[in-house]
Amino acid sequence: MKKKDKLIYVFAFRSSFIRKDEELLRKYFDVVPLFFNPLPRWKTPLSLIKQVFQLLVNIRNCKGIVCQFAGFHTVAAVIVGKLFGVKTSIILLGAECHNYPGIQHGNFRKKWLGKATRFSFRWANQLLPIDKSLIEFRNEYDLSEPQAQGFKGINPDIQTTTQVIPHGFDGEKFKPNANPPQAFSFITASSSVAPPVFQRKGIDLILQIAPKFPQCSFTILCKNDYLKTEDLPNNVSILEAVPYEKLPEVLASYQFYLQVSIAEGLPNALCEAMLCGCVPIGSNVFAIPSVIGNTGFIVKDRSVESFSRTVEEAIACKTLELLSAQARLRIIENYSILQRENLLPLSLTATSFQ
Repeated sequence: MKKKDKLIYVFAFRSSFIRKDEELLRKYFDVVPLFFNPLPRWKTPLSLIKQVFQLLVNIRNCKGIVCQFAGFHTVAAVIVGKLFGVKTSIILLGAECHNYPGIQHGNFRKKWLGKATRFSFRWANQLLPIDKSLIEFRNEYDLSEPQAQGFKGINPDIQTTTQVIPHGFDGEKFKPNANPPQAFSFITASSSVAPPVFQRKGIDLILQIAPKFPQCSFTILCKNDYLKTEDLPNNVSILEAVPYEKLPEVLASYQFYLQVSIAEGLPNALCEAMLCGCVPIGSNVFAIPSVIGNTGFIVKDRSVESFSRTVEEAIACKTLELLSAQARLRIIENYSILQRENLLPLSLTATSFQ
């Protein structure tokens, strides 16, 4: 059996999609995972020193370096890659292409994190955003925040080679249940509901519109580190601690999925919910409209009025079963795991790079 090429895999946090990419890459490479621990912040210099040592130890006979996300943890990777002539690729996920100071979100709202991110963009051999909106995007959803978004919108001078490779999703794992979902049931997922994630994910808007729709139920799938359940509207509930393998069954039990974020990349939960047959309702930001297409409903601007009108339109729709089937088919056709498996390894091993 042919020996696999060595690939250094750099990441600063653990999540389902980072684990999925590592599993994918292990099919083709001898993957050396390097975890950069960003917390607590005062340890960042020590983490950088440790990372440089790890890179130097593993760089010999290395085919490439691939980094998830961009920030402090990618500075040493691109420098070592340049010094040793090893191709360095950065997968762009969202926040490194965002500048939303009002909700304390995005790398470019912080001076030194912004500098580290810009340096990494400039000196990497290629950038691999998961959606074209992360290259350049005009924010017209929340006008209280800067309109120029995306890494080129914020840094027009960046000329690094770029290839869009969307995340991929498993339509065999995520699929509808045998039983139909509860009518007028809505779910959204968030890693947290504490500020500023509370605003960024649109949880505040959901709590404001829920009392207007007493015939509907709203569920927030999250780690509840902020909300008091006794203060929630009667038709809003919190669902905590669902194992990832149980997530398809949970999502498929709801009729609608809400993704009314202020800023996103390509939302994994939205795509997984659509595979499970949820009819999507999403904000007009980044990849969300292109993911949903004509299979759901788009909230044009960040206001209770606009969100309420969109929910009214959704619950009055007479073709929800058709939209449910179309939503699942849209993800299968445009965001399959096979597509990412075909594109990502090939992009990392291409020999021509700047």
